Amino acid sequence: MPSHYRLADITVRIPFGTTEPGRIALLQAAGIPVSLSGEVARGFLYERQPRRLGADSICRWFDTGDVAPAQDIPGMAAMSSMAPADRTSGARTA
Repeated sequence: MPSHYRLADITVRIPFGTTEPGRIALLQAAGIPVSLSGEVARGFLYERQPRRLGADSICRWFDTGDVAPAQDIPGMAAMSSMAPADRTSGARTA
């Protein structure tokens, strides 16, 4: 039986040494619905930690697609009206 898997909707490389506010800003700039406290509004966020010191971590976000964007998270209302190309223009993606 063939195995089926789903590719991440958004993949972001977080540089080593990035602070938590910087990490949240990178995820939001990529279009991932993350609150200022780091909570994901919808979907599933998987973070692969580096195996060696000084390496970047990789965040992969999988959208559920069945839930409307959360309007109570600051910046989410404006982000939901942006085109996908506008959301990813400021982030490094892998």
